[in-house]
This record gives sequence, structure tokens and C-alpha cells, in this order.
Amino acid sequence: MEKITPKIKYLGLYQLIGGIIGILNTIRFLPNFTQINGGIFLIFLAIFLLYSFSVFCGYLLLKKRNIEGLNLSIYNQLIQIVGFGVFGYAFHFTAGIYGGIKLNLTNDTIINFMFGHSMAKIDINNLNGFTEISINFIAIILLNLILNLKSEVEKVAEA
Repeated sequence: MEKITPKIKYLGLYQLIGGIIGILNTIRFLPNFTQINGGIFLIFLAIFLLYSFSVFCGYLLLKKRNIEGLNLSIYNQLIQIVGFGVFGYAFHFTAGIYGGIKLNLTNDTIINFMFGHSMAKIDINNLNGFTEISINFIAIILLNLILNLKSEVEKVAEA
């Protein structure tokens, strides 16, 4: 258990800090809106809830509620693996660091590399007409780490 405890602590810190940075970035973005209607309010609420979920996952891991924290962390990373934009609807979310590729399929297939931190984009009925898909390799790596940690924690709990 001593070998896996620091990994769980770092994962908890990563999720906690990534969620807090995302919340702060979203709050910083709010003054750009002169008026917030019901639809925009719901989008911001969804973004805050997603970042708060990341903060909660990190909190559970830091409080040594390992099984519950790792189980929820799996869902947290699954949400962050694939982003898409199609028919005016888009979803891209990362709480923490993202890195991967984005395929723009609007006119031609254009591959872009992406790297950054805590980002959320939700479009509903946007008329820009782009079609894209993104894959966050860092979330895939973290998901693999979480599954391995969960397996190790469960083995220790059985012993």
C-alpha cells in the first residue's frame, strides 16, 4: 500500500487542482456576457458541475477514500477522452492537462495537435457547421493509471 499511496495522492491533487483551475477560468469568462439567459445559464451550470465533479474526485482521494475516489475518477476521465463537434452541437471538456489530436472533418481532414489545461466547450445549436472529433491521450493514460491503482488497492484490501 505504501507504493500506491503517493500515486493516489498525486492523482487526487491533479484532479482537485484541474477542477479548481477550470472553475476559476469559467468565472473569469463570465464578465464577457452582458446578459445570461436560461440556456447559457444551463451551459455554465453544466460546466461548473463537471469541474466540481473533478474537485470532488480529488477530494475523495486525498481523504483516503480510495475505492470510491478511484471509481468516480474513472468516470471523470472517461468524460474527458473524446470531444466532438457535429451538426451545431459540440462537447469538449478537460479538468487538468489535455494533449492529443483533433480531427477537423468539415471540408477536408485536417489533423491538429492540441495541448493545454482545463478547458470546457459546450455548443448547442451553434450555426458554425464544423465537424470535428478530438482524442485526449492524457485522459487515456490517466484512465489506465486509475484502473491499475484500483486493481492494486482491491488486492491490498483482500489481503
